[in-house]
Formats: sequence, structure tokens, C-alpha cells
Amino acid sequence: MNFRRMLHSAVWCALVLWGDLYGAAPVQAEGEPIRASRLEASVFRDVWHAILEESAIPVELVEIPGHEDRRRRFVTGELVLDCCSIKQWRDSEEEIAVQLWSRPVFYTVDHLVLHDGRKYDLPDPTDLRAFKVAVVHGFSYQGDDLFGRTVVLATIEQVMDAVASGEADLTIVNSQEFRRLQKLKRRPLQLGPEHNELVLRARVHQSRPDLLAQINEAIKRLQSSGRIATLTGARLRSGN
Repeated sequence: MNFRRMLHSAVWCALVLWGDLYGAAPVQAEGEPIRASRLEASVFRDVWHAILEESAIPVELVEIPGHEDRRRRFVTGELVLDCCSIKQWRDSEEEIAVQLWSRPVFYTVDHLVLHDGRKYDLPDPTDLRAFKVAVVHGFSYQGDDLFGRTVVLATIEQVMDAVASGEADLTIVNSQEFRRLQKLKRRPLQLGPEHNELVLRARVHQSRPDLLAQINEAIKRLQSSGRIATLTGARLRSGN
């Protein structure tokens, strides 16, 4: 296990212990609306909210700005429904023990994001040991053991700004999110080679396994109708 993963595991243990000590509710009381993540800053916001609506599950949408805090609250059961992640992003022992994964919601690709106008020597886009990589705090990255130095920042917007300013050499962002954020704020960046493919899914806390079938059926209906693709395209065009 490399140092980054050891440090991440130690931080996770501290976060979960903090939640246990300071009053995190392990599960929701029966009859209360189900707490689900509100995705204000995600390109998949409208898709996730449509899935919840289609499922007919009574929900309370909760916005949690910090990625680590969002993950911790899911572990403790304060957050019961969450989207959209891949299994490799939610790979701590604590998360694995409590999460149930939905059927795939969306397929996308993570790309290297490079400074426009700069020449890069990238014979293998997964081997980034020679580069300073901007990463989002709380995100897990596939192949992070092949990163060089990292610049850790709070949001996807900030890691893109770091590459634009030269603070970092490159970052990794999915193609839809890159296009949306470039529309909001034009930066001297370009979408580089593919880094890895992503299969995005929703998560259900194991305290409510009965909700998984409703989420899966909602996803299936929205996919069959083409609404997931339509909503994602509309979000990209709107840029908000």
C-alpha cells in the first residue's frame, strides 16, 4: 500500500470515529423522508434528481459541499441515497461495508486535462509520475500510484484553474464536466488523451436495501426513454 492510500485510510478512520463520537445518526427513523444527495455542482445533477422523482421515493435533498464530508455521512447513514460514482472512487473499507450499487446510470471517460499550447511527452497517459497532478480533495483516482507530485484542491473548478495558471501540469476530468465548466469559464485548456473509462452508478445505504430495486427500475425506465441522455445534453448546453 502506498503512502497516499495509507494516509487516506487513516483520515477515513478519524472521520468515521468523529461521526460516532459527535452524534451522527446511524440510520433514519421509519416514516421520515429519505435523505438523498443534492448535486448542485455536478453535470449529472438533473439526471440524479430525475431518477429520484421517477422512483417515487419520498426524499429530502441534502446539499453537502465537502466531498469527504459527503462520504462520511453516507458511511454513518445520515445520507441514504447518493449519485453518481464509480466503485473505485468509493473504495474505503467503511464504504464497502455499507454501500449497495445500482445498475449503471451513465458511461463516460476521464481525460487528462492539459494546458493549451504546452507540449507534453505522454507515451502512456496512465503513467503520470513525471508530472504534477492537480487532484480534488476527497476524490479517489484510478492509477494514482502512477502520479507524480499532487496539488490537492477543493473542487474540479480549482484543479482546472491550477493547470491553467501553471500551478499543476495536468488534471483528470470527465469529458462532460470539462465541457460544462469550460462553458462557464473559458480557460487555456484542452482535453487530452483518455485516462480511464467510467461506469457511473447510484449508491443505496445498506440500512435500506428495499430502495435499490426502485432506484434500478427508475434508471431503467429513464434510459429506455432516452431521458438520461437528453437531460445530460441539456445540462451541458445550459452551462449552469
